[in-house]
Amino acid sequence: MRCIATKYLYVFILLLSSFAAKAANDDGLWCNGRIELDNGELLEGEINYDLKFEVIQIRTNGMLRAFTAENVVHFSLFDPVKYRQRDYVSLEYEVSEAYKRKTFFEVVADGNLTVLRKSRYVRRPRITEDNRAPHIYLNNVCRHSYFVVKDQKWTEIDNFKTTVLSWMDDFEQEIDQYISQHRLKLKNLTDRMRVVSVYNQLSDSRKLVNQQAELRH
Repeated sequence: MRCIATKYLYVFILLLSSFAAKAANDDGLWCNGRIELDNGELLEGEINYDLKFEVIQIRTNGMLRAFTAENVVHFSLFDPVKYRQRDYVSLEYEVSEAYKRKTFFEVVADGNLTVLRKSRYVRRPRITEDNRAPHIYLNNVCRHSYFVVKDQKWTEIDNFKTTVLSWMDDFEQEIDQYISQHRLKLKNLTDRMRVVSVYNQLSDSRKLVNQQAELRH
């Protein structure tokens, strides 16, 4: 019996060691991507974006390099989980009234009206029956803040209808008609981005017509 117990203990230790080794080698998700630095240099290779520390790493030509938003203008990567291209820009962000710094924003929609997303990890308590030490039971969850940018002015989206639709007043009738026709409730991101996409298409069409009119004259 003692030999059997010793055998199982040895197997258990091996399993723990393998899990520890896996955790030590697990350095996050690496994706194919491209980085544009503020000095004009373009880098292509495997990219890892550490959202918690806002550091972008790239493996290229046998080297590992790391950058912050202060050094990067733009980076893009192919997300194999979402199976889509994701684009990020570095912009100055007012962290507090007296402090600004550059930080990364994901470009959710691009055009005359741009929508950006700022992601961060926050800790929240898990649902548990143990009320004696709730600080122990915490999960890291990702939270998103959305911003709208137009004519070099930008603001955080607190309410889509009041914040974003008011910035589409130059095509108010067309946008209202589109929302009504497709019965959009504008409660989810997909519907909201559909409206933004239509607005940007209308803006691009008007811009093209104006350019053609200028060429004729």
